[in-house]
Amino acid sequence: MRYLATLLLLCSALTHAAPPDGFALVHDADGHTNLRESPDLKAKVLAKIPNGTPLKCLGDGGEGSLSFCTAQLQQPAAEDYGFIHYSRLIFPASDKNFVRLREQSGHDDTLTLSGNGQKVHIVARRIHPKLSDFSGISKDKYTARLYRGKPFYGTDYDIPKSVFALERITLNGQAVPAAELQGLFSPDFASTARGSQVYDRWEAYYRRSDKTLYLFSRQSSGAGSFDVCFIFKDANSSAVICGMLCYKYHSKRSSENSKKR
Repeated sequence: MRYLATLLLLCSALTHAAPPDGFALVHDADGHTNLRESPDLKAKVLAKIPNGTPLKCLGDGGEGSLSFCTAQLQQPAAEDYGFIHYSRLIFPASDKNFVRLREQSGHDDTLTLSGNGQKVHIVARRIHPKLSDFSGISKDKYTARLYRGKPFYGTDYDIPKSVFALERITLNGQAVPAAELQGLFSPDFASTARGSQVYDRWEAYYRRSDKTLYLFSRQSSGAGSFDVCFIFKDANSSAVICGMLCYKYHSKRSSENSKKR
């Protein structure tokens, strides 16, 4: 019995000590934080990341380093990933200042998340892209670089004959501009978007203090998977595709001069 109790206490301690992962936001008193080449405070700084930047934390820094998050994002002056000290991040899923929106039951092939007076509605539909919509096409005509003049995601550059695409996202009735949804594809494994798991991995968090809502999702699968974040603030929206491409439409960059973690 004593042996069992010891094991339970040990398991509890290990679980409690496990660092968080998933979607996170940069939050630093200096207005920015450093993305480093390795999980070490003396490591080379790859880029200075402004407060509020969303990213994907893939876990701790490895090699026994539990103080750093392996952060996946892409900035103009950064690599695809680097390391950020955990103390410079907040995780909406576990932060008491955020309220998570919950899925409402529905019978149609859409997704609705609601809570704290906020309602997000997501609609995906099957499309059959034309070959003429793609450019930068390979000689074998299997892959391309652009869809309607912009990067596309979810197929690992393969030209799809049929996919599910995000048609509409609204917050309290306000729609995300269609241009921000272009080229966000998911495989059509089934006859419906829900059957193809397009709606399975959406998370929405609302922070009342600054009236900001963050909508996160991991879309597609395998080599074509990507993470996307939509930010709604003061009746504006911006989109950031984490780990593939980052573009923010209403972001503010802070000046970065001081030394810090």
